[in-house]
Amino acid sequence: MNRRILFFDVDGTIVTSDHVVPESACAALKKAQSAGHILIINTGRPFRHIEPQIRALGFDGYICSIGGHILLDGKDLLYRTIPHTEAVKIRDTGYACGMDMLFESEQGVWMDERCTSAIARREFAWLKSIGVPAFTDTAVPDFAFDKFVCWPQACADPERFERAFSDRLDFIRREHSMREVILKGLSKAGGMKTVMQYLGFAPKDSFAFGDGPNDLPMLREAGSSVLMGNAPQFLWKEADYVTAPITQDGLALALEHFGLI
Repeated sequence: MNRRILFFDVDGTIVTSDHVVPESACAALKKAQSAGHILIINTGRPFRHIEPQIRALGFDGYICSIGGHILLDGKDLLYRTIPHTEAVKIRDTGYACGMDMLFESEQGVWMDERCTSAIARREFAWLKSIGVPAFTDTAVPDFAFDKFVCWPQACADPERFERAFSDRLDFIRREHSMREVILKGLSKAGGMKTVMQYLGFAPKDSFAFGDGPNDLPMLREAGSSVLMGNAPQFLWKEADYVTAPITQDGLALALEHFGLI
């Protein structure tokens, strides 16, 4: 078949909730690349937060931080970040509104000691365990970030927090009352468009593989879209094809279904 460009989410698509890449997925991705297809990671994570086991799979490029950072051939095609002055304002307003926050960037991950969220603390500990520089002091001159995630505390006012930055930030609702927050206008779809234009691919020649709400722009942009079977059922209608869960060889089965391997 003709050469295609394939975009993959990471969490729940390539790796399981236990941070394991199934053998079937590893083998299928290698076959797809051997067949001449271009494989691109399209994730909410900053590049530095991607485990070595995923980078070792040899992807052709990375769209990170929900379109805020694009790397091709080891070089930055695009990189947008939130500078120190604005980062401090967001941090202070967030805590004033009762939000727990985890700040992510290419430099590392920050979790202020005021953070009470058990989910945030687990994520912080896991990122630290895979070698991501982890900081608890945000009162430093180099505090800045590319994106952040936040959770409302018991008496929080998340709507006030969102209104305060509605002209600058986009808030994506996730599970467990979590919000994934990025610079306004960024998306996985925008990252896809930039990469396809740069590499000379038409949208009809693209495939997108995902499992969550922040994948919807990517799935809608692609010529063909695949949802993993572990995705919430309310998303299933958004995809051209729903495969098996990641733990049941879903990625390999989807690539086989479309004749990509």
